[in-house]
Amino acid sequence: MDLKKKKSSQKNTEQKQRRLSSLLALDFASSGVKAVRLKKVKDRVLLSGADILPAVNLEAGERPELPKSLAAYYMAICTGSQDARLRVFGHAFQDNENLQDVIRDNLSVSDEYRVAGRILAEGRGKRESSILGVAFPEISVHRYLELFANGAPAPHSMELSGLASFSAFLFNRGKQTAGQTVCLLEIGMNYTYAAFLHKNQLQLVNRFEAGGGNLRKQVQMALGVDAEMAGSILADGSVDVTAPVRTALAPFVKQLSIYREFVERQTKTTLSGVYLSGGEASSVHWQNAVQEVTGLVPVVWSPFDKLDGVDDVFPASFKGQESRFAAAVGAALAGLEVV
Repeated sequence: MDLKKKKSSQKNTEQKQRRLSSLLALDFASSGVKAVRLKKVKDRVLLSGADILPAVNLEAGERPELPKSLAAYYMAICTGSQDARLRVFGHAFQDNENLQDVIRDNLSVSDEYRVAGRILAEGRGKRESSILGVAFPEISVHRYLELFANGAPAPHSMELSGLASFSAFLFNRGKQTAGQTVCLLEIGMNYTYAAFLHKNQLQLVNRFEAGGGNLRKQVQMALGVDAEMAGSILADGSVDVTAPVRTALAPFVKQLSIYREFVERQTKTTLSGVYLSGGEASSVHWQNAVQEVTGLVPVVWSPFDKLDGVDDVFPASFKGQESRFAAAVGAALAGLEVV
């Protein structure tokens, strides 16, 4: 979603295009602000900075402090806005019909939302086109614009975190899955995004209010411990929490199974791979649940596989946590128009 407020002159547009050979992406999450800076040099995309900054209180107007290694003119904002909407739907376009109006109507949102999207597959004649629609509350958009109203980096675009991570997947793994039907899951603390792709075309996408936080709350209630202890138990496996984990994930697992059956029928194929990213992707509890419902061993992938300069720039302290940066990498790639 482009955040430009007005059209630029040709001169300013050319300057912006040159500056956008470098773009910072900030993924605002409850566990911290994942930051990635990418540079585009001809046909190469280089990692020039990466970090996880302390979490900020956006409602209080807190702005993350950026180190010099992340300095940039423009940035892509990545968010899991609570009231955001997303959907893949079909629509047969009539003459002079506006894409944004179609998206607004199909997502059932008012003018208090800013909408964006793209045509995934164009229908011929009277056939429906497949469309991805996204809507952000205007209040959320303005909050970020006001937060970064002065100085650099200036907001360039806004991406929904789950969709951004899926863009990063296609950049890194798209060639491998070009002929397959796969499921992508971006698992965070508060939300899980699920997408099904067939031949790299998005078939279905949804966001669930299920994440690492749900597991902690269920373990807290089942064992009578505080949040910190629940997190430790989930991490080290010192106590059998199979029952509360199953209870917490039951609605998500049921819906994922339904989605899988639907996509397999629609595409007349069989699911061949499941790929995980996000802060909770390494959780054995999530991995076991996904494997149980799909019959496939999920793969935790890195969004840095196809980027240059990673070994020289990526912080050693975050080795093994690369999947946490998937959304930020995807937002930066989209802003640089690489995906």
